[in-house]
Amino acid sequence: MVFTRLPWLLSLLLIAVPLCNAHEVHLKNGYVIQTDHVRRDQGQITYHQFGGEISIPLSEVDRVIYNGKKEEKAATPVPASGGSGSRRNLKAVLESAMNPRGPIEQANLAVVSIMTAAGSGSGFFINRDGLIVTNRHVIRGSEDNNEKIEQVMTDAQEQLAQWESSLQREKSRIDQFEKNLKQNRASFKKTIREQGARIGEDRRLAVERSLQERSQYLEDWLSDYNLRKNRFLENKQQIDRQHQDFEQKNRALAGQSRFTITLADGEELSAILYRTSRRHDLALLKLNGYQTPYLEIADSGSIRLGQQVFAIGAPLQLKNSVTSGVISNVRGDYIQTSAEIYPGNSGGPLITDDGRVVGVNTMKLITEKFEGIGFAIHVKEVLAEFSDFFPR
Repeated sequence: MVFTRLPWLLSLLLIAVPLCNAHEVHLKNGYVIQTDHVRRDQGQITYHQFGGEISIPLSEVDRVIYNGKKEEKAATPVPASGGSGSRRNLKAVLESAMNPRGPIEQANLAVVSIMTAAGSGSGFFINRDGLIVTNRHVIRGSEDNNEKIEQVMTDAQEQLAQWESSLQREKSRIDQFEKNLKQNRASFKKTIREQGARIGEDRRLAVERSLQERSQYLEDWLSDYNLRKNRFLENKQQIDRQHQDFEQKNRALAGQSRFTITLADGEELSAILYRTSRRHDLALLKLNGYQTPYLEIADSGSIRLGQQVFAIGAPLQLKNSVTSGVISNVRGDYIQTSAEIYPGNSGGPLITDDGRVVGVNTMKLITEKFEGIGFAIHVKEVLAEFSDFFPR
């Protein structure tokens, strides 16, 4: 089990843009990136954001504004057609490698596994230019999970403190017992010197036997105490190490801007973080330089109760696993489904039987009376939250 006591760190994870930004990078899709440092070299624009450096091709940049004054136009865009342009056509590669049969297997080509500094999750391409939808908690950690971990850590520290206090009190009793035993030995030796033969043999033997028994008792007590003290130290070291590991992962996750994604055929590539949502458990990544397979969006008006749906994701890093169920209800921004959604499915798509996406898998509520209730964020919220990436 992993523990932490840094709930305040999670507030930093949701900050997508630094507070002091002197430059603006205007993308061709209308999105404006604010940054305190930007440079241009070797056909790329590199800027600081999310605690690190992010590089994007000049072909995606319309212009750069430095310090709100100087404006520099980007280079002429690089051709992006699948066959003759510079971008690799992943759709064709995956179709050739996977030979999909039917809409579900075809949709599976657009689903990716996402590895982060703290774990893993799922995501899916939502356009041919490499935009990836996932959950915010996949790439920035879960606040709810951190709160639970904080409580576990607090409880563990309290138990350790009680255990240590108990050991200290016991050691004081052991020290006092040992001190009394030494005094008794010294007193007996003095009596022997002073009285000599006047001490009866029976009395002398009885005192020696008592001292020997008490010495053995002290030895056994110390042995047992040291065993329990060593167990305490081992537990304390383990908890401290887990705490440090979690802090390190949190720091790494807070500054992580690049993420390893695994395609359906097992190939690993690097995607960059474009944006996180404050309102929903959503985030947007980008795989640059590729033409990608993607999921078409289902018509919101076509969603109906009892409709068959499929959840695709990577539970326990078992990439591209599929579960099926029906739409149980639509509750505000969420679609409730009987399709099994596991932690590793987070960020993966909920799709219809014709392979169109209706939602982004995001959580599973476990109750005492039910096996589980799966939820997905309605895909219309993706379009609304990242509207500048999806022109009407």
